[in-house]
Amino acid sequence: MTRVIAALYRVLYDGVLGRLPEPRAIAFGQAVLRALPFDRVPIFRRDDPRLETVLGGVRLPNPIILAAQYYDTAILERAMGLGFGTAAGPGLVNCNGFQNPGLEQIRPRLAALRHRVPLIVSVAGETVEDYLTLVTSLAPLGDLVEVNVSSPNTRLVYEWSSKPRELRDVLERLGHASPRPLIVKLSPDFAEVNEREIIPAALEAGVRIVNYGNTRRIDEPRLSQRTGGLSGPEIFPATLENLRNTRKRFGPSLQLIATGGVDTPDKVETLLREGATAVSYFTGFITRGPILARQILDALVAARAQK
Repeated sequence: MTRVIAALYRVLYDGVLGRLPEPRAIAFGQAVLRALPFDRVPIFRRDDPRLETVLGGVRLPNPIILAAQYYDTAILERAMGLGFGTAAGPGLVNCNGFQNPGLEQIRPRLAALRHRVPLIVSVAGETVEDYLTLVTSLAPLGDLVEVNVSSPNTRLVYEWSSKPRELRDVLERLGHASPRPLIVKLSPDFAEVNEREIIPAALEAGVRIVNYGNTRRIDEPRLSQRTGGLSGPEIFPATLENLRNTRKRFGPSLQLIATGGVDTPDKVETLLREGATAVSYFTGFITRGPILARQILDALVAARAQK
């Protein structure tokens, strides 16, 4: 049945969604998620104790993460019932680049959100004060806190990767301010700097979870900001290489979330085998549909049953 659902969704995506202008496609997809209770259909989920994972001391039902994108908590709550071990949201930032209603509006909505699975609160900011404000206000509402310093769509957020010493101080202050474990989300565009300076700085600041991966920055004059983020299967080889190099260099001293180009069960199995603690994706959720998580979980259960 999962193969049938996946095939039907592919027809929908190739024939309709993939042909729409991006704003219309996004609006259509979000409207469908709000309106239709896919999360009530058991086929999208699979519970199995062999899939349980611990991330930052938080027990997850499985190692699959829906990456931060949705700030609409109605959609986020639905997504939490679609097979993921945890979901990241709301992708909030005090600057242009992430569409969101702002801290004052999102906080009460997040406080009312039912945690069907653990919630990762994802924040980004242009200044230390931005991060402190967001973490102080939102961290108590989640189970883990993701500090995004890698968004290619927000210039001043992206530039944190070029300031490792300053970033260390930021992470240290956030660690003291946050009642939840911190995750630092790194850009794949700075692989050498990440290994040489950023990850050591994060470890010095007490951060023990790294989400290695985001969209890759590209120059595109047709975009309003002239730059954007490349996602999809094209970036998977870089995700795998960065994971291997980071695990080899830092060993078990940190937990790694692998993000970027994930759209098949085989890719997830490869990343976990090569040392990822968990695997995150969003583009695959759009291109392969909500049934992808269930397909991944089935493949993981089958692989672990053979051990």
